[in-house]
Amino acid sequence: MASLSTHPTPVSLLQGLLPREHGVWFQLGLPLATALFVSGAPASALWLSGAALACLLAHEPLLLLLGHRGARRGERDGARARGWGLLMGALGALAFVLGALALPPEARPFLALPIILGGEVLLLAWSRQERTLSGEVLAALALSAWAVPVAMAGGLPAPGALTLWGTYGLSFGLATLAVRTVIASHRPHAHRERLRCTGAALVAALLCTAVLWALVSGLPLLRVLALLPVSLVALGLCVALPSPRKLHSIGWTLGVAGTLTLVLLGVGLS
Repeated sequence: MASLSTHPTPVSLLQGLLPREHGVWFQLGLPLATALFVSGAPASALWLSGAALACLLAHEPLLLLLGHRGARRGERDGARARGWGLLMGALGALAFVLGALALPPEARPFLALPIILGGEVLLLAWSRQERTLSGEVLAALALSAWAVPVAMAGGLPAPGALTLWGTYGLSFGLATLAVRTVIASHRPHAHRERLRCTGAALVAALLCTAVLWALVSGLPLLRVLALLPVSLVALGLCVALPSPRKLHSIGWTLGVAGTLTLVLLGVGLS
């Protein structure tokens, strides 16, 4: 019995190798869930969803191996990170190939979206720029871009799939901006009112522009309304500037708003 206790448990094997930012699960999961719903989840969509998940799970081991988590962690967890990263890379590549082969021909060019954006994210990670505002927004766009070919796998036309991506891309981008504004406003010597006005004005301007474009383009009402939940929460955060100690609650509030976006988009695109 004593010898059994020395073996690593499944939890310890993955400890420190899963994504540290909880928001990325929403950034990948909500668009994929919407795309699977509207596509009917054919085999190609499921394979591509698996490839997207594998890419996400390989990200933290990659950062650790690049030395972004410190030399001590690299020495301690390097072997586990290498094994887990290789496993996720192999499974992701296999799932991607199987999904691409089963994908309708008209949808295959849109596989370039997550590939190109994901490559840009890797370049930013290599140069330690992934934690900047532009890096975080790009990562959100890359994760949600998987929803485009997944949605088209079930026959959704390209404009509808791109609307799905654009809605989540805008929502996640504004949420990122709002959270960073909240954090910045509570730093020593921060100009709170300036940050409040700048953040709120930028979020409001981008939201109004998106809604106006959607209305002019003649999008159905539910697709227009899907732009609002996360964006309005982001606007409220910029105005209220709550304490960073409430980031956990803020994250769940944004997650609930994103779920409402999922419902509106899912029904609007069906």
